Formats: sequence, C-alpha cells, structure tokens
Amino acid sequence: MPRKTPVNQIIAFIAIAGGIIALSVLATLHVLDVPVGEFGVRVGERLGKTYHHATMTDAQLGCEQQTREAFKSRIKTLHMDSFSSRYDQAQGQYKVFLEAMIYPDSDRAGPLRELFITCNVHAQSGQIESFQFAGDSEGEVGPDGEEPTNYFGL
Repeated sequence: MPRKTPVNQIIAFIAIAGGIIALSVLATLHVLDVPVGEFGVRVGERLGKTYHHATMTDAQLGCEQQTREAFKSRIKTLHMDSFSSRYDQAQGQYKVFLEAMIYPDSDRAGPLRELFITCNVHAQSGQIESFQFAGDSEGEVGPDGEEPTNYFGL
C-alpha cells in the first residue's frame, strides 16, 4: 500500500515554488527598470499618461479612439490592416493603418465611402504623432461632414 506524502513536504514544495515565482517577477521588474514600489502605479496608469513602453495594441486603440472622435456616429465599420501596420524601429513609431466605411453625414444615410487612415504613434509615450485619412476623391467627405475644397473652392 503506497504511503501518503507528508503535509510538511507539500507545504515546503508550495513555499519553494512560490519563492521561485516571486524571484522571477522581481528579476523581470529589475530588467525592465521598474522599481518595485512604483509597480502598482505604473500598472494603474491610464491612456494619456506616460508609458514605460507603448504596445501595438495601445497604438491601435488610440488610433481607433481618434477616428471615432473625428467621425463620431458616421462610422459603420472600422478595422486595422494587420498586414501593413507595423513598428518602425528607425523612427521609434508604430505605424497603424485603419480602414473604415463611413456614411456621408451623421444621419447615416446615403452611400458608404471607404476611408483609409494612417496613424503614427510614438513608441515610448504612446501619443499620436500624426493622424491622416484619405478616400476616393469623388465626393470625399471630411470629418466635419463637408466636402473638402481647395483655396479657390474647387
């Protein structure tokens, strides 16, 4: 008949495993240059605050939020072009490319227009550095609902 493992051995095993996990977390924080006392503060920071490093997901969410603020209720669909979106190491930026289908006005009536959005996000701060959009030139509508014209009204 097999003997039961003593409770003392189980407790010792759990304590050793917990110690190894704690050391691993502390080593990771040390390598990332995050003081242990500031760990809770840095984890709790919200978008718009200083980042230690922004991620591609942070960049995507920031660009989507900027697009929603610019076009409000006119957006039918919005998605990221994951094939073209990338991190540009030379410039230290995330280049996020979005595609949207928008209505010509806030009434959500009329033919949908395809819109291509380019958004560059600083990799360290997570702040949007540039936000541009373009669509087909025929009947293009800007974020204010007006057709874009040049200085001569053409």
